[in-house]
Amino acid sequence: MDRRTLLAFLLIFLVFSSYSFVMKKFYPPAEVAAVADSTAVDLTQIPVEPMTNTPAAPATNFADTAAGAEVSSAAQALAQTNAVAATIVPVDSPLYKLEVDTRGGRITSWNGLKYDHWEGGPIQLIPETGPRAGLDALIFRGAELDLANLVFAADKAAIVMSESSGAASLTLRAETAGGFEVRKIFSFRPDVYGIEVDYVLAAVNGQANQSLSLTGTPEEFRFGWNQGIAPTERNQKMELPALRSLARVGEDIEYKKRDGLKKGVEKVAGQWRGSVHFAGLQSRYFTAVGLVPQEQGEPVEGTIRISGDAETMTQSWAIDVPALRGVGDEIAVARLDLYIGPMETELLRSYGHGLEESMDLGWKVFRPLSEVVLLGMDFMHRYISNYGLIIIIFSVLSKLAFYPLTKSSTESMKKMQVVQPKLKALQEKYKNDKDKLNKATMELYSEEKVNPLAGCLPLLVQSPVFIALYQALNHTIALRGQPLGLWITDLSQPDAITTLPFALPFLGSDLNVLPILMAVAMYFQTKFTPSTGGGQMAAMNTMMPLFMVFIFYNMPSGLVLYWLINTLMQGYQSWRITKDAPAGGGTQTA
Repeated sequence: MDRRTLLAFLLIFLVFSSYSFVMKKFYPPAEVAAVADSTAVDLTQIPVEPMTNTPAAPATNFADTAAGAEVSSAAQALAQTNAVAATIVPVDSPLYKLEVDTRGGRITSWNGLKYDHWEGGPIQLIPETGPRAGLDALIFRGAELDLANLVFAADKAAIVMSESSGAASLTLRAETAGGFEVRKIFSFRPDVYGIEVDYVLAAVNGQANQSLSLTGTPEEFRFGWNQGIAPTERNQKMELPALRSLARVGEDIEYKKRDGLKKGVEKVAGQWRGSVHFAGLQSRYFTAVGLVPQEQGEPVEGTIRISGDAETMTQSWAIDVPALRGVGDEIAVARLDLYIGPMETELLRSYGHGLEESMDLGWKVFRPLSEVVLLGMDFMHRYISNYGLIIIIFSVLSKLAFYPLTKSSTESMKKMQVVQPKLKALQEKYKNDKDKLNKATMELYSEEKVNPLAGCLPLLVQSPVFIALYQALNHTIALRGQPLGLWITDLSQPDAITTLPFALPFLGSDLNVLPILMAVAMYFQTKFTPSTGGGQMAAMNTMMPLFMVFIFYNMPSGLVLYWLINTLMQGYQSWRITKDAPAGGGTQTA
């Protein structure tokens, strides 16, 4: 949860919880997140770290070294020989369109076909501006091959998949002077967002023994992503604070917000070694994450580094995984699962790494409640297609569930009005003795069966539900682009009906209607709620709706819709309870 949201919740809670007591004070009525230590790392200058779990020796015996493999240094052995012109290989799937640059074998463009960008066309998750080279590397015991600068030859000029077609693969190849062949293989499926990425180090015609004696055994492959992730939403005030990197090593997930780059790279950098699971980048609704496959659930010992570039404001991640023994001419192999796409709970859960736990659903204590809210909305969506109607129904049901608390609170506030003359008399009688006044006041409350704190109870109980609902509505991609009707076209965004030719202080240039309707409803709701603060409290009741406009103005329209219905229900319930209560403040009996 970002600072602005946290501050908003604290202000809402403090204002509501101190509603009557603060006014009495100043306007008396007629006298009345453990992993290894993080270290800043420049991912363009990553040192070679010796492995403690050295892989077994290569299976292939290169006894006969060809004459063409005569090299005298590791640098010569790793120099590329079959340099070709770099090209772009497009890949079309029913879910996305992406482009692979054969220089480094990087994915340089990714368009999600199921999700529209607010400016038109499908969303683009990879920023146009970014570093020229990637982070991939092959780490030998005594040398390092920078895979990011290799120019590969592709076995296909393009890939087109349909819903009825099977899986497809793209194999990239590059050779070195020392008889090595590096293959990078992308495997695509038309029905999933996940992509399998394999690295293979192979021998060319048995020409590798001499090179291996110079470079040492291949120990680790490094998979990296340094292009960042592009914002996709119109409301940047909600989108930019959500941009972050993440890494899971062991049981803990570490996060670094992109805003930290404003203070320096060290604010977003970290390095962890242990049982590696995943590393990635997130926006509000989408993610680009690399997941380490774990055979039969066995942990993989490796290193995760995350960092960034303060000039381009892009974050990056890199995962070092062990180089495993290959078969045939394969000297070493490694695999990474790459997921680029929406943060949908079921899709993320399918990878089995607990990736769904990385979704931002607020404070850990409220997360289970947020998950219940999402499950409830998903269940209702099976029968009701309009998420706006689901939110309205959810608001009505939650308010009905809390009706006993609302009834008790309203009756208690009504009783407080009745005892005001007696309180005034006690204050006059003991105006020079605070101890006796306090004692007499408590005795009066006991005799009249009045609880001055009862008015805060509904807020205390409903606050966790509201916070959980805020997190659920603010981060579920299910609401993205979903309309209610009329001018409300996207429940995940503020309901701007038009853009003003000028900017309003603290609000911006969008004219959002729902927060204004909510403020009007709140104003009339206070008219039906018993008050003990006299004219000063009436002034407070007038200011409160204005204050809430500033809090809710740029929040998702789905959340404001929930609060608007909640306010209308609160006003109606207070009116009915007050109307049915006798002059003495209690409820009528049959």
